[in-house]
Amino acid sequence: MVFLTIVAQRTIVPAVDVVAEDRSELVGKVLDGRYHVLSRLGGGGTGIVFEALCLDSGGDVALKTLRPALSRQVDLSTRLMRELEVSRRVLHPGLVRFIGDGRLADKSPYLVMPLLRGESLAQLLLRYGELSTGAVLLIAQRVSSILHSSHAAGYVHRDVKPEHIHLGRTPRGELRVHLLDYGVCWSAHADPAEKQREAGRVFGTPRYVSPEQASGEVCIDGRADLFGLGVVMFEALTGCAPFSAPNVSKLLLRIVRDDAPRVRDFVDVDVRVDTLVAELLMRDRERRMPSARSLSRALLPFAGGRAAAERELLGLLGESRNVDGTCTTVKCARARVRSEQVA
Repeated sequence: MVFLTIVAQRTIVPAVDVVAEDRSELVGKVLDGRYHVLSRLGGGGTGIVFEALCLDSGGDVALKTLRPALSRQVDLSTRLMRELEVSRRVLHPGLVRFIGDGRLADKSPYLVMPLLRGESLAQLLLRYGELSTGAVLLIAQRVSSILHSSHAAGYVHRDVKPEHIHLGRTPRGELRVHLLDYGVCWSAHADPAEKQREAGRVFGTPRYVSPEQASGEVCIDGRADLFGLGVVMFEALTGCAPFSAPNVSKLLLRIVRDDAPRVRDFVDVDVRVDTLVAELLMRDRERRMPSARSLSRALLPFAGGRAAAERELLGLLGESRNVDGTCTTVKCARARVRSEQVA
């Protein structure tokens, strides 16, 4: 059996000093004379994100850093910088454009991106349990468009999940959908040595990986992302994941060996929607929907309901919080920094 290593949010981080591990020492500092760090926004298995103020433009930004315990791992630094590479090579409004980068005191990289307002699909599902068919299809259409551009440029995301699908408003009040975090993406441009090191490793979050990812295959393609998006759609429609197990090993084994259940086994949906999700969740990728463009075309018959679905999603976002969900403490810190600049 192939040895499987889980990479991404479930990476096990060695025990280190809690304060240093949070990089809380960065709060209040100015990096490279340009970015005044205001607060910690959150973190995953490999990274920590901060809110900051760009002193050049006065704009709010987010800084992505690696956890200190992982800062000397060359592959992780390479992956963080690959996000910058993807943002420059893939031209799509659903991908965040990184606007800067630099190095911290420990020589590890950080990336700078505009600060997004809104919330993730994961937060919506946590609050509402499931979404309407129209809302799910609209999100799938937007994400499939982003994936098509990514795949055409030689990148497979490998970790499509609700936490990485961000919903917000444009300045004109329209729905904006971003696909975030290309930190574990497969790249056609990576050097052969890097690809060889990936052999037998599972990149992604176990609940959303495709059978070929769960098997540790090195050569995957965009159909792996379509499987992940299929899992997201299934979960958003039914309120539960298609596969579950008491531990990661058994979960991966189920994904490899078992056929996914049908959406209609859980909720009453249009048979066309049930069939579409089933096509995305085929274990055999040769039987799976072949491309993100194919998915976009398959969603065309439902295009008539997109305006209503967009209003619905904007309403759900609006009910939860102000568009600017920043806490009062951070707002005060930002105002203080700006007043100091003027003085």
